[in-house]
Amino acid sequence: MSAIEFEVFTIFPAAIEAFVKAGLMGKAIARELVAVHCTDYRSFSQDRHHSVDDAPFGGGAGMVINPEPVVAALEAVSAARGPMHTILLTPSGAQFDQRVAERLATKPRIALLCGRYEGIDDRVREHFVDECLSIGDFVLNGGEVAAAVIIEAVARLREGVLGNPESIETESFASISEGSLDPHAWQPGLVLEHPHYTRPAEFRGHAVPPILLAGDHQAVERWRRRTACLRTWALRPELRPRWSLPSGHPIWLAVPLDQLGDAGGELAQLAADAGANFTVIGPRVAPGRPNMRDLKQLRRLVRKRHGSDPHVIGVGQCGPGEPERGPRLVLDVLAYEAGEAPAPVVFWLGSPEHLPAGARACDAWMALDPERDRSGATTFDPRLAIASSLIDISQPQPAPQATAALARASLAALRAEGLLRC
Repeated sequence: MSAIEFEVFTIFPAAIEAFVKAGLMGKAIARELVAVHCTDYRSFSQDRHHSVDDAPFGGGAGMVINPEPVVAALEAVSAARGPMHTILLTPSGAQFDQRVAERLATKPRIALLCGRYEGIDDRVREHFVDECLSIGDFVLNGGEVAAAVIIEAVARLREGVLGNPESIETESFASISEGSLDPHAWQPGLVLEHPHYTRPAEFRGHAVPPILLAGDHQAVERWRRRTACLRTWALRPELRPRWSLPSGHPIWLAVPLDQLGDAGGELAQLAADAGANFTVIGPRVAPGRPNMRDLKQLRRLVRKRHGSDPHVIGVGQCGPGEPERGPRLVLDVLAYEAGEAPAPVVFWLGSPEHLPAGARACDAWMALDPERDRSGATTFDPRLAIASSLIDISQPQPAPQATAALARASLAALRAEGLLRC
């Protein structure tokens, strides 16, 4: 593959030159995988003082870079080294992100115009560039930092620039091929990168997750996928696609016999109203009452009837001050971990201690507030990369004796979060 070339136009070429000499970028340039050329607007100034700016028409604060040296620099470089995809860096441009970086990585030559002061005369934007980009909703003193960001983000996507190409496939915002064409169906979407740890295994009382030390590579991969999706829900939930379960998606309500009480009729009605199934887990009960010996038998039944092993999700009550972990978060994480659309769902309405002995544990636990107004949104503290005490869906949540209240909350959350198609 030929080198990708960046042409940076600036009044501070030394800033760019110093940046690209370091690290992997410097090595990529030495190996002729990347080329970075800097052109100073001042070299094309017709002023004896080499000035390139003037006061704005109409008055106002600051100075504006003249169009003449900018366009002259563009034309001279294009004539000398060939045509370029020309980008004006400006806070008012479209947002630069990983998808834009992937698009630009296919270009052979890219020109980056760095403004200063109040910017570049807008006639350059209107007539002499291909697009405008911004690296965020903030203002810098000039475009050089933005140019450095774009150079690194784009160049690292080119073959050979990174030592291990797999790094690109698993990092934050990596492009993932979509699944179903149905816009309402579950899609892999985007996630932030999973947590990373290295030696020592324990540092000042903080241990590395044991699963990373056990040598089970398949388990490690599933853990990484789960934590990547959890971290995304905690910090950037808007990255996760909106989807709903297909019509008639299998849903079961399962309650242990010794927590059933007199709620059997109500639970059966709740399930019927939602198009779900209801079963009691425990010894055989009254004739006509649906019954399974244990979760293992229920899993076998669901697998036989629907062709896949179900997600068994414990339903508990969130503690004081904790946000809810609703069904959309939990099902999305389980689906991303497995790399496929959500399986049939079994809501376990018993407390953790009522899980039958020898039965496979729940795959995850929701935390709901049965008294909560379903119109509210699940929120997390965004200050940390992952707040395990709030979003670790593997941790059981205490379930109250009022199983019917949890069943109502679970089904109401499915509807409120748009998971059930009307």
